[in-house]
Amino acid sequence: MTTTSHTKTAAVDWEDPSRSVVVGVDGSERNKAAIAWATHQALGAGHPVTLLHVLDDYAFPVPHHSMDSDNERGWRVLNQVKADLITSHPALAVRHEMASGATVRRLLDRSVEQAMLVVGKRGLSAIARTMVGSTSIGVAGRARVPVIVVPDVWRQADHHDEPIVVGIDPDKVHERTLRFAFAQAQRRLVGVHVVYAIDLDPVLAGDPGAVSANVYERARERGADRVKDAVLPYRREFPDVPVQHSELRGDPGSALLHVAKRAQMIVLGGNHSSRIGFPLGSVTRGILHHSTVSVAVVPTR
Repeated sequence: MTTTSHTKTAAVDWEDPSRSVVVGVDGSERNKAAIAWATHQALGAGHPVTLLHVLDDYAFPVPHHSMDSDNERGWRVLNQVKADLITSHPALAVRHEMASGATVRRLLDRSVEQAMLVVGKRGLSAIARTMVGSTSIGVAGRARVPVIVVPDVWRQADHHDEPIVVGIDPDKVHERTLRFAFAQAQRRLVGVHVVYAIDLDPVLAGDPGAVSANVYERARERGADRVKDAVLPYRREFPDVPVQHSELRGDPGSALLHVAKRAQMIVLGGNHSSRIGFPLGSVTRGILHHSTVSVAVVPTR
């Protein structure tokens, strides 16, 4: 059995109530789900909300018939969203800001030292997109705080009693990812469903005939021991959070998506090494593309 180190303060700064839940705002109908998610999170955790609208200098222009400038339209959108939130939630602290430049860069800059960054699944760019937007995957791959990617039609109220699903790799340490998942579950009064997969493909090197009961059993035992070691400190720290384990064989992404059909959030670790490029792994990118529930990508570095 392996030994996993644990630091209780690994992600505590993100939970500081003075830090803001930053949410990208573009005024579109699909963006409302991200704003609603950010509002729910801020109210539950005692954070303020920062509404951020970016005038993207690099996006293709969108034809419009208004005589207002992009800046005026942006402020009008921000003021309306802020007014609606204050009316609906008088106790919520709401800030609103405008920035100009590349959307991903501005979102990353503004979210540094905050609680988290929330974006819609289709992103905030005016460029046509399919599946997950370039903005969403761009910030998820580079942010220094947890990034929540919210599907366009997500309604948090419909999923309030469903668990937090956290996907982990038995071969890696997951301190920040697990702590984020357990903290979210404790706040929402739900359980944590820990999911990991035993993928034999790298071992078999394309030879399906090499599968044997012994090979799989050894891999299964090693994975199970490592996962138990990784989760144990959080069971102790969050004793009121129910924990369920699912060990699945095969592709990790497919396994996670199958389990998360009944979940209110998928939590994944992002191996963020720089602000250049897209350092997300293939499993995380696949889940961001295909998930129908909100996905949290937690920086592990």
